[in-house]
Amino acid sequence: MFDYHVHTSFSNDCKMPVEEIIKRGISLGIQEIAFTDHVELNVWRPGDLVMDDMFDADVYIKKMQEIQTKYKNQISIKIGVEMGLQLEEKDRINQLICQYPFDFVIGSSHTIDGHDLYYGKLFHEKSKEEAYERYFSEVIKIVEAMECYSVYGHLDLVRRYALKSYEDVELEEVDKDMIQWILKTIIEKGKGIEVNTSGYRYGLGGTNPSEEILQLYKKLGGEIITVGSDAHRLEHIGFRIKETYELLKEIGFKYITVFEQREPKFIKLP
Repeated sequence: MFDYHVHTSFSNDCKMPVEEIIKRGISLGIQEIAFTDHVELNVWRPGDLVMDDMFDADVYIKKMQEIQTKYKNQISIKIGVEMGLQLEEKDRINQLICQYPFDFVIGSSHTIDGHDLYYGKLFHEKSKEEAYERYFSEVIKIVEAMECYSVYGHLDLVRRYALKSYEDVELEEVDKDMIQWILKTIIEKGKGIEVNTSGYRYGLGGTNPSEEILQLYKKLGGEIITVGSDAHRLEHIGFRIKETYELLKEIGFKYITVFEQREPKFIKLP
């Protein structure tokens, strides 16, 4: 297994110590793990605070390099980041990514109009259709303007948070048209997408993005694809990754992707 989306205590929403994660990964037989702690710039937080929500990058890199060396004979460790992509922060995001030796960058859309999806403002006084259109229209702008990421994370993430507001969280045809444009742009720019297994944990009954989107990505010629658990707890490391490999094979994918110094490498699916 290659778990390419794992958080540590460097993320504000996670308390897992790095070395406990490594030991858990080794016990599960994980061959390679990518640590991808959160960075969200200029984002609203409760208490009417607008702030940069991120780790101390110098400390983070130093710690990750230390454990790479310590465990090099037991498990491969990649230094990554989950970067919240916002057009208004494009220059600062590019600067941060270029400043540090990240192997891998997940680009995610957690924040729309300065507010984290988690807090639900996107869904206030909007129909599901209006909220989804706002989300995917912003992702279109981002993929057209930004190229700092390796893969786009949980592309249909909006569905996870919509569960709190709507009974029906499935995509409409307009959403699918927008997603097709997003995927074409990602492919044309030589980027990839992530398959995030946490959709099973959050009640969506499948991965983020959905199997339908994965099929479309394959049909459009997409090849760069990573699989990650999005673990914030020890028991979620490696979560349903093997089953997801089987799903990808059924769709027609022959490889998953790993990264080193932000360069993709293809690993044949087992």
